[in-house]
Amino acid sequence: MGTTLRGWGRLAVMAGALAASVFVQQNAGAAEFKYGVSADVTSLDPQFANLPGNRNVARNVFEPLIDMSPDGRLQPGLAESWKPLDDKTWEIKLRKNVKFQDGSSFTADDVVYSLARPDTLTNSPATFGVFTKDITKVEVIDPYTVKLTTARPLAVLPNYLSMIFMLSKKDTQGLKSEDFETGNGLVGTGPYKFSRFLRGDRVELVRNDAYWGDKPAYDKVTVRILPNAAARVAAILSGDVDAVIDVPSADVTRIKADKKLAVYTKPSTLMVFWVMNQLNDNAPYVTDNNGKPLGKNPFKDVRVRRAFSLAINRQVLVDRVLQGLGVATQNSVPSTMFGYNPALPPDPYKPDEAKKLLAEAGYPECFSLTLFAPNDRYVNDSQLAQGVAQMLTRIGCKTKVETQPMGTFISRVNQLQLGFFMIGWGADAGDMGVQLESLFSNPTNNPFRKINIQTYDSSNFWKPLNAGLATVDNAKRDALYQETSKVLHDQVGIIPTHLQVSTFAARDGIHIVPRVDSQMYGFDAAPAK
Repeated sequence: MGTTLRGWGRLAVMAGALAASVFVQQNAGAAEFKYGVSADVTSLDPQFANLPGNRNVARNVFEPLIDMSPDGRLQPGLAESWKPLDDKTWEIKLRKNVKFQDGSSFTADDVVYSLARPDTLTNSPATFGVFTKDITKVEVIDPYTVKLTTARPLAVLPNYLSMIFMLSKKDTQGLKSEDFETGNGLVGTGPYKFSRFLRGDRVELVRNDAYWGDKPAYDKVTVRILPNAAARVAAILSGDVDAVIDVPSADVTRIKADKKLAVYTKPSTLMVFWVMNQLNDNAPYVTDNNGKPLGKNPFKDVRVRRAFSLAINRQVLVDRVLQGLGVATQNSVPSTMFGYNPALPPDPYKPDEAKKLLAEAGYPECFSLTLFAPNDRYVNDSQLAQGVAQMLTRIGCKTKVETQPMGTFISRVNQLQLGFFMIGWGADAGDMGVQLESLFSNPTNNPFRKINIQTYDSSNFWKPLNAGLATVDNAKRDALYQETSKVLHDQVGIIPTHLQVSTFAARDGIHIVPRVDSQMYGFDAAPAK
């Protein structure tokens, strides 16, 4: 859910409008790259919902001011440079001679508009407003220079800006998110132009020959929407697509054995973890062993939370369930990312100690609970839920497992209907502090967040985190981030189990660039040399 929540939006589309959406002429016989993605495309509005499927398509057409490299490092995008003028103001120098795909110039006026627009969009399941909420003023100094003022010192503003796509004010002003469904407003500065959208099936793109940067290798790109793992594997094996994201662990060996295919792996920023409802007086789907209400929420007791963490054998999950496609962790980011705390190894597997903690908390025979998880979003997500359930039974808990498609699952998560569930979150902005702030934000510190779905909240956590987000000095910020992660660990705010290893496959003759954010873009692919 990589800094992205894995939620879903709801938009309507008319069949007749689909044909009308083909407004870019395609060259017959042009070289084409077809790739399959595992996350659905729920909206073509690049600022409506920060979801993996949406971003995968949007980044081909639109660009941010500050870009992110395949290894998760900030680099110039539509902004050539950026620098703080003081602790609350930043100067952004824009790249000149950049054109939108309708031929109009990209200028500072489009930046002002693009940074203000996320605040106006309602009902987003994963709002981009979390990245713009601190910007109180955007001033145009000249057509290619803007000055940003923030409500608080914000050293990570460049990371926030890497998440916001720049839109054409002329082409999108007044449009609703659903208007993008038929191609309206889909005029970016990126290397590809929008051509056609078939909901639940594909998005077709054609090369932007007037692109300011390096020209992509392929004339046409087709993004196939293949959330079913078996369908993705069948598509790459048959040659229906040239590459896929998220190769199932059970099929990695099979695909590696095919001389016409290559498998790429990349440790990702996606942390998979378990959430314990610490808000409700009675945690949903948690009862005593006779099915009666407990009368209190056991997850409000840190001893219970610690017991559950000690009951989970993370390395077994990685080795047996994920077949190596994961890294056992108690951290929220990879060891290569800024803010990683090396003093926090994964909790050891200690079921006997877990039983003692439960007994101390007043649950000598544990209790009964249902474990919830998606069944179509993460590597072997259903099997992971079953594995954790079996581990909890070994400390006396009575468990049931319920898995659902992500669309149904996330709706229940957002309504706080679940007591114990598995979900994922990615540090797509390349900074641990940004990830944790967006993960645990609530109505108090984020006006766009109606709830904190993790339900963990502590001043001991927010104090060092907010200080770190404001600190320009990298050494001090790193220390504050490590302090934050230690508080989260000691209080067992959530139970991280692993960082997912991303898997990609491509057909012989095609070179792709595996990315730490688990995404794939048409411009990252080229014929192999």
